[in-house]
Amino acid sequence: MSTHSETYPVSSHERGIKLIETPAQNKGTAFTDAERAAFGLEGLLPPSVETIDQQQRRILQQLGQKPTDLERYIFLIQLSDSNQTLFYHVVMSDPAYFLPILYDPTVGEACLKFGHIYRRPHGMYISMNQKGRIHEVLKNWPEKDVRVICATYWRSHPRPR
Repeated sequence: MSTHSETYPVSSHERGIKLIETPAQNKGTAFTDAERAAFGLEGLLPPSVETIDQQQRRILQQLGQKPTDLERYIFLIQLSDSNQTLFYHVVMSDPAYFLPILYDPTVGEACLKFGHIYRRPHGMYISMNQKGRIHEVLKNWPEKDVRVICATYWRSHPRPR
């Protein structure tokens, strides 16, 4: 069984719950027994060790039980919040299927219902109030190696009188 160390970079300075709560470092059930011992994860995860493909099958099964694309969107965003490597592995397994869930048209509905489904920031939110300062605002993004930016324009519609 592969340890997925080449797929899942793990920082040795993160340990225990902190490691599990760091989406870019969390491997979930793919942490090997040796990694669980080394990183203080014993007892914090279910005892079985899974490959990333086994994790993907479980995620796809759970995703298939969601009745709407909005619920699938929320589920996938929650996966991204906890395990980014698994999220990207799942999404890239079938981009044509996942794109309409994670972008248009589902993201439009998610924007309209944003107040009801917001859990934590996913990207940046730039408003008209920041006009002329966008470059300055973009510097606040913590990642320096950004290769793709997806911008969505959303304008609230005036309320009927």
